[in-house]
Amino acid sequence: PAIILYDRAVMEAAAAEGCRMLETLAPGDEDAARAAVERRLDAIPDAPIFHSGGWTIELSGGEGQEYASVRIEHALEPLPLMGAGMGLLGLTGPGGLFTHDAFRQTEVVDAWVVESCLGADAEAWIGRWEEKA
Repeated sequence: PAIILYDRAVMEAAAAEGCRMLETLAPGDEDAARAAVERRLDAIPDAPIFHSGGWTIELSGGEGQEYASVRIEHALEPLPLMGAGMGLLGLTGPGGLFTHDAFRQTEVVDAWVVESCLGADAEAWIGRWEEKA
């Protein structure tokens, strides 16, 4: 269970980092966010009990869109005794691998900004600051 929790924590952090990057990237520039997510996932050792096979990373959203989201999925090979128990409970798939995922979704522009009198228009906010200066 500790290995699964460690994997989960790293995957959640990587998904959150990817969302933060997507919020500032133009649509179509997901390569930088994907690289950041993959770099974070390098914290998970490449051993079957931690990670087996490849990563499935799905990125969506970006600047100018309502939401940004990242979904990460991977499989691991549970330790023998744990794997037997998980198999009896139906938690493992083909080959005895346990698959789990992490999903994070964030608003690209906070609701209070959109609902304000200036809205999400950056030029309007700049003009407001220049008026006060």
